[in-house]
Amino acid sequence: MAKLGGYMGKILRVDLTNERLTDEKVDEATLRKFLGGTGLGTKIMYDEVPAAVEWSDPRNRLIFATGVLTGSRAPGGATYAVVTKGPLTNLLGAAHSNGFFGTRLKFAGYDAVIVQGAAKSWVYLYVHDGVAELRSAAHLLGKDTQETEDILRKEIGQPKLSVSCIGPAGENLVKFAAVVCDGGHVASTNGPGAVMGSKKLKAIAAYGEASVPIHDKARFNALVKDWWEQAKASAMGSLVGTLGTAGYFSLAALTGWGPVKNCTTNIYPEHPKFNGDSIRANFKLKPKPCYACRLGHGQEIEIAEGPHKGVIVEEPEYEDFTSFGSMIGSTDINAAMWLTNVNDRLGMDVKEEAFVVGLAMECYNKGILTKKDTDGVDLTWGNVEGVETLLHKIAHREGFGDVLAEGVMRAAKKIGGDALKFAVYTKNGIAPHVLDIRGLWPSLFMLTISDMGSLTASIADVGDLLDANEGMGMMDPAQAFSAEVIPRKVRLLGHRGHFVDSIGICMHVEGATLKTLSDTVSAATGWDFTWQEAVEVGQRVQNLMRVFNIRHGSRREDDRVSPRLVEAPVDGGAQGKSIGPKLEGMLNEYYQGMGWDKEGRPLPETLKKLDLEFAVKELEKKARR
Repeated sequence: MAKLGGYMGKILRVDLTNERLTDEKVDEATLRKFLGGTGLGTKIMYDEVPAAVEWSDPRNRLIFATGVLTGSRAPGGATYAVVTKGPLTNLLGAAHSNGFFGTRLKFAGYDAVIVQGAAKSWVYLYVHDGVAELRSAAHLLGKDTQETEDILRKEIGQPKLSVSCIGPAGENLVKFAAVVCDGGHVASTNGPGAVMGSKKLKAIAAYGEASVPIHDKARFNALVKDWWEQAKASAMGSLVGTLGTAGYFSLAALTGWGPVKNCTTNIYPEHPKFNGDSIRANFKLKPKPCYACRLGHGQEIEIAEGPHKGVIVEEPEYEDFTSFGSMIGSTDINAAMWLTNVNDRLGMDVKEEAFVVGLAMECYNKGILTKKDTDGVDLTWGNVEGVETLLHKIAHREGFGDVLAEGVMRAAKKIGGDALKFAVYTKNGIAPHVLDIRGLWPSLFMLTISDMGSLTASIADVGDLLDANEGMGMMDPAQAFSAEVIPRKVRLLGHRGHFVDSIGICMHVEGATLKTLSDTVSAATGWDFTWQEAVEVGQRVQNLMRVFNIRHGSRREDDRVSPRLVEAPVDGGAQGKSIGPKLEGMLNEYYQGMGWDKEGRPLPETLKKLDLEFAVKELEKKARR
């Protein structure tokens, strides 16, 4: 039998407690059902993490999983997933990152790394050319993510080495600590960096000279060419290729989903200078693309003014500019660039950071917190120096920073009073993407029901799943507040998105038809993989995530958002609109469409249809309790 294309053929299991490294194989049937990335990570979590295991328990798994197309030269084929049980919700978290690490891991000979146990002292893992070894990381403690990367590249002597690591926030178990690779590429959702810190694993360094096998190279290359044309013509591809994700800044501000001062207003007249066209016209930039990306939206940028003038950092994404601009009441774009750099190097999720700092600043400006509470830090709106000080305090859990290091929901409970009304979060306490999602109901609803802690990779057109007149993307203003259309759209976007998150490609280039994507999987592997099968993979991953979270205590009552997110915005493009009165009906419609019962539990026939029979007994046992 010919070797299966798209895969390196083994995964690495790292038992830190016993300092044991073993190579394992995944059978082809499992790979075809789950593909890689989020899908494979979810299957491993389901198989290996029982209900009694908390996020910081050594028995929790931390999984770095590439996709079938990672490292293959498919468009955006650089993505890897970090899947674990995360500290913010104590439920499943799936985070994704690009850059080069996923590719280097496959070139080193591995499709995934499963980390279990906890080391006795700090270590890092070096994976190279089919070999893996644990080394002491004592000299890396206290180093930020960029310093860690630089030190290991010099120590190992390989300039193309890719490093995925934690900063001080991960070391100190900040609940929204991120895993950072290749400068500013961040896997952040649900605090995987804290899980990595709990295991005393500072970094994984990867390098290799292998190549990803492709079954039918001629067909694969032809499909890649067609895919690129479709991606460049898509709404996302055409924008980010020229303006970066900041190309959405003014659109968000003008249509009501740009968050300002912790979502107390949507009015931000300064939005034009944060928009991508202004940035590209007024700053010195140098391309810094991820592996296999022709869009090249990643850039290095030179800070033009202020105390850090001349410093070169990575160009912030839309959510970074929003976090350190409108969310904190600042209009200083150069400061936003610097604060993004600080946050990434400390190793924190900008989503949770934005809303926990926004909460603190709103409480401070409304007199709920004083300088005595904040250790003397001035949190007046727009005070970027105060915010920088606070970032360091959070990452090191110093003083008031220790309160905020718990994340927005827990910080609000600790502060008390009206802070609970101001906090912005979904599910069991995880901040949304840095949007005012009250003005973008598809995103709000998707985050309400998300079992991975964030939006899926797909915001693309779903016309290959819907009738032509319904197949608009996530940001279609005509459907932004449609309680009838949104549950169906979110369900189908979930099918597509979980498939995309499992094949190892970037969301910025996934705007091709499902047939193109699935045909490319076929050419890579040698399977006859149809777009219908792609949809089934997405459904399978969605349902197994849901069953995993039910195992760990999730109920219908957890498909909720915080009080502020059901308030109607007081101004801006979404003024007066609240999803609150419609949310229960939307949940009912979504559950029914998914083949779930009224409590949000997958029905036995749904699981059996998706080859998830093994999960039926567990749900039946839960239902009897």
